[in-house]
Amino acid sequence: MNDKNAGHAFQNGTMHPLTRRLLALVSLGAASVAQAQLIEDVDVRREGSNAVVQVRFVTPVQFRRSTSARANDLTQAFYDVLPTRDVLSLVPAQRRLAAQGGLPEITVTDEAVGRAELSRRLIIRLGSAARFTVRAGKGNRTIELVLDGLGEAVKPPAPAAAQPLAEPGRRYFITLLSSVEPNLQLDTPIPATLQAYQVFTTQRDIAGRPRHEVNIGYFATQQEADSALQLLGKRFPAAVIGKLPDLPSPLAAAPGAPDAAMPAAAVATTVEVEAQAAALFASAKAAAAAQDFALALDQLNQLQNLPPNTASREAQRLAGQLRLQVGDTVQARAEYELFLKLYPSGADADAVRAELARLPGPTAADTRQRAAVEPSSTVSGSVSQFYYGGQSKVRSQEFQDSVLGGLPEVASDSTLSGTDQKQWVTGVDLNWRYRDTEQDMRFVFRDNYTADRLRTDKTRNRLSALYFDHKSYSLGTNVRIGRQSPAGGGVLGRFDGATAGYAFAPKWRINAVAGVPTDELLDSKRHFYGGWIDAEALTPQLGASVYAIQQVIDGAVDRRGLGTELRYFTPGVSAFGVLDYDQLARGLNIASLQGTWQSEGGTTVNFLYDRRTTPMLMLGNALFFQQTRFDPNDPTIVLPPATRLSDLLSMSSLEALRRQVKSTTAYTTQGLLGVTTPVTANWQLGTDVRLTNVGALLPVPEILPNGAPGTGNLWSLGFQAIGTNLYSVRDTHVFSITALHGPFYDGRLLSYNNSSQVAEFWQLEPSLRYYTQSDNAGVKTTRWTPGLRVSYRVIQQVSIESEFNTEFSKTRSPMRDESARRSFYYLGGRYDF
Repeated sequence: MNDKNAGHAFQNGTMHPLTRRLLALVSLGAASVAQAQLIEDVDVRREGSNAVVQVRFVTPVQFRRSTSARANDLTQAFYDVLPTRDVLSLVPAQRRLAAQGGLPEITVTDEAVGRAELSRRLIIRLGSAARFTVRAGKGNRTIELVLDGLGEAVKPPAPAAAQPLAEPGRRYFITLLSSVEPNLQLDTPIPATLQAYQVFTTQRDIAGRPRHEVNIGYFATQQEADSALQLLGKRFPAAVIGKLPDLPSPLAAAPGAPDAAMPAAAVATTVEVEAQAAALFASAKAAAAAQDFALALDQLNQLQNLPPNTASREAQRLAGQLRLQVGDTVQARAEYELFLKLYPSGADADAVRAELARLPGPTAADTRQRAAVEPSSTVSGSVSQFYYGGQSKVRSQEFQDSVLGGLPEVASDSTLSGTDQKQWVTGVDLNWRYRDTEQDMRFVFRDNYTADRLRTDKTRNRLSALYFDHKSYSLGTNVRIGRQSPAGGGVLGRFDGATAGYAFAPKWRINAVAGVPTDELLDSKRHFYGGWIDAEALTPQLGASVYAIQQVIDGAVDRRGLGTELRYFTPGVSAFGVLDYDQLARGLNIASLQGTWQSEGGTTVNFLYDRRTTPMLMLGNALFFQQTRFDPNDPTIVLPPATRLSDLLSMSSLEALRRQVKSTTAYTTQGLLGVTTPVTANWQLGTDVRLTNVGALLPVPEILPNGAPGTGNLWSLGFQAIGTNLYSVRDTHVFSITALHGPFYDGRLLSYNNSSQVAEFWQLEPSLRYYTQSDNAGVKTTRWTPGLRVSYRVIQQVSIESEFNTEFSKTRSPMRDESARRSFYYLGGRYDF
């Protein structure tokens, strides 16, 4: 199977052989169209008063920058695909979330930026304008869109977090979590026998500092609370029992002063609650007067989370009035109905009844919005077919599936080869999901069929995902069975098998994995098993994992990995680090650290350092990089290459093979430091410096017969100017200048990429690249590459896409003067549902 890459050509001999031979290796291709799409899932959660749209990827990524944050219905998030052993597809993908409650419809499209397939962007469209920011998520597989003030529109199927009313005689509760940090989340499920009780949040001041708590209640007696605490103690070791002061019931008129007979501690608690309530109510009214309804509703929500107080009644009515002012009649009706249930008599109750009577009745859309909190089942995905033709970059499937498949591209390796390409590629992506208060189930199927019209022997089908995933909120378990991408634990690539986990304590989870790698290694048989422990809150910002994994090949230990992952996350900082050590080979496989810092003004700083073995240290590499074998009985007879490890062990010891693997394994180092900052509402400026260094690679039969020497340090220094909405509400412009330097060559790359929506359903993306290079042998190369990509959306779910680009190149040296023209195109369509 040949794989498409919309790259650019250079002739053999245009750079020093040391660099050219490595680039010839990598120019076998950088992007396969016949593998899984990059987007794993898109989901929404609540974070305080905000809604967070999380885009999760099947592979590690690094967020680079986004278009300026402001009230709008469109944004773009730029990111890079990080080193991985997984075989990826870099074709466009799309996910859509239907409008729910007060959330607009959200459409997320993933596509390449120009022809740099590993540099990509998410185009996020909202059904209506909203205030938002884009940030890196926790870990290295997520990018998040934070929608300001829309948190209450998120209707999770889990139990609601609003504080319930304490019925007369039921005053006891249990505090499960407590922290000075806001936005506490209850990751550990409540035992099934206590699901009837409500989980709610409160806030109180201690020594002048706010304390945020997650509670469950209410219980009628101390004995009932003690019994519940015994069930909760294993999952929430810090849980404690609390008791509300015996205030008058909220079903009566507004509470008066505390009873004189009330204990002093209860009186102090009541005074504290009343003070908080008064401050929150004053803040809510001030925000409402300033037309900041999101802040006002957030303040009222915090007030209503307090125990019943003198402001509760008026705050409940004000919440309904504000909902009505922002046009949310569904929530306004709900607030008014709750008011009448709590306070059925009084002049204000009569006024609320009159306001409620003037509200329109529930529409069909309102009914659908309310049903969103009920158990739901959704089906989404896409079907696509594309034809690829012309002369394009080729990376054989054998190379993609090999242990060298994760080699990085270097900056000057956007090339076309002289191989014609004629392929039909058909892809199917199917996602089914069911959620309710007890469980979350998913079924995922992704498959691609490539029909090669030049080499029919390369026609093949590739199943990239086929799994069932089940999460139980009540039991705290998760299980995924089938073909899947790794989710941690030191697993190196896609596999057939099972992953399971159990939350045995708050923020702590134990996991196990077992399976068979999907990438074949000749005739050898491999399987692996391992486990890891996740700690999501070593501190409120820091999480970590430790893992151990063992892989077996033909009965011998192929790899025994020990490692750790560290995750640091705050709204402005995201960092991720990993160390992987092979205990048998006594070598470090991976040492990687990446981070993103974002200021409130929109400045983004990125950092990456990644050093890893190429390929990963595994005993099976001896088959991949095997030396010529001779018949021990007749040294003049050359034996065919071994296809199983047992063939090699008949002529060498296990320890000797491990020493050979370690001594012949190269290292790849990649580094990045970049800064992007907005300078106006429509412009951002950025700069970055990159480093790539690939060690010498041994010969590989049929794939790399001559091997490849090391590259040395390849540096690039780039400057970018990014303009958005310069002449419309749908145009983006990326200007880039990059200086390249290696041990034997220097290059300059100038590029311009434009994306414009010229009509409601048409999108044009013209581009132009100019590259010039001189090497130590006196060879000078220049390349001009104009290109155009066109997209037409027939209807909301159906789109047609096409791309065409041509490269004009010249190569001059004292001994040669050559010119060349090469072209590439594709045409196809996609149906998203």
